[in-house]
Amino acid sequence: MARLVTQKVGRLHRLAVFDAAARLGGFSAAARELGMTQPAVTRQIRALERSLGRDLFTRTANRSELTDAGQSLHSHVAAGLDRIDAGVREFTNDSGAFVLATHPGVAQLWLVPRLESLSAALHPLDVRMWFFERSADIEAGGFDASIRVGDGNFPDHHAELLFRERVVPVCSPAFAAEHGLHAESTPAEICEVPFVNMDDGDTPWMAWADWLAAGGVERHRQPGRVLLPNYPMVVQQALIGRGVALGWRGLIDELVDGGALTVVGPEITSARGYYVVWPKDRRSVETDALVAWLRAEAAS
Repeated sequence: MARLVTQKVGRLHRLAVFDAAARLGGFSAAARELGMTQPAVTRQIRALERSLGRDLFTRTANRSELTDAGQSLHSHVAAGLDRIDAGVREFTNDSGAFVLATHPGVAQLWLVPRLESLSAALHPLDVRMWFFERSADIEAGGFDASIRVGDGNFPDHHAELLFRERVVPVCSPAFAAEHGLHAESTPAEICEVPFVNMDDGDTPWMAWADWLAAGGVERHRQPGRVLLPNYPMVVQQALIGRGVALGWRGLIDELVDGGALTVVGPEITSARGYYVVWPKDRRSVETDALVAWLRAEAAS
């Protein structure tokens, strides 16, 4: 006797499309993950709804949300596909990959020195890094976990605080000596020297204007600024003596301790922090292992 799933669903590929749309919260995101067009995903979902006689999604302008029936079906489909994934990995000796999304600065300055330990924590999975600059870059999902800056409120995701955002101004020792800067320099004094600027549009972390405002100084924009696209470039410019940069504790500590950078002003702590974040419907043994590893590393 034929299985009920083949009688009711028809093409089993429709279940994989449904799972992707349910996990990622939208048809466009599912299309990107599956290498399909968005209209093709829509057609597969509608065909599945017709065959089952139930609406699986409610559709809005920017998002598709599961109905009660859709949530019930997805709990079964996700569990089934997880078991199939495990079987395929065992049969092909392919452990798969764990996708960790993070900012380039966190990756280069915090994760890269710990890669051997991270790889051991997630063994036998491969670890695939996905770099993003703005939260909008990863709103569509497609990752197993991410390290993000924010207030801990990430809709449809769990989050655990790793460490608070603590920011100090830093520069090369030679630049500090040339401009008379030191650890007790005031925000007003720092305002008189060149800054190294990161493009801070639509980003959640502290900008120069925020740091200066916390020190009671209103920033007057320096003319002819160069806005760098990511934090590793900012650090590189500070290291070669191009100006004062904002330094995030936890990311630049080794450079400061090693003497490559020096702190030239007060530390400001914001209400934000660095969080490990993962989708509510994607918790796994591997995610638990990552969270435990990050928790231990952040506390060390």
